[in-house]
Amino acid sequence: MSFVVDASVILAWQFPDEESEVVDQVADMFMDHTAWVPLHWHTEIANGFAIAVRRKRLTQDYRQGALRRISDLPIRSDPESTAALWNETQHLCDEYQLSTYDAAYLELARRRRIPLATLDAAMSHVAGALGISLVTKQGS
Repeated sequence: MSFVVDASVILAWQFPDEESEVVDQVADMFMDHTAWVPLHWHTEIANGFAIAVRRKRLTQDYRQGALRRISDLPIRSDPESTAALWNETQHLCDEYQLSTYDAAYLELARRRRIPLATLDAAMSHVAGALGISLVTKQGS
């Protein structure tokens, strides 16, 4: 089974001071499953770490190790996400008052008909409205 994973989950997994049952579930899922992400995901991850280093939440050395760990994960970028930005993703932004970044994860999960792993409450709420399954501690 595949799933969509948003940046909030991966960043929380690599930040020592953040814990979550969803994060633990996703970490376990990487043993046997592939995660899909929209093309902007890599930039979002890199930005999250850059801000964490700037705010002295993490060291540069820790960031480099975390980025190596993330690079080893079975995560695939969805090439169709860019085309969806001009139509379906924009519709989700307008209808649910989401950022384009968040709407892209929802569009991807809905199009591929796979669960979404997120820590974002607004995205979780919209996923429910769209009939998208969420990764939870109980399973997806």
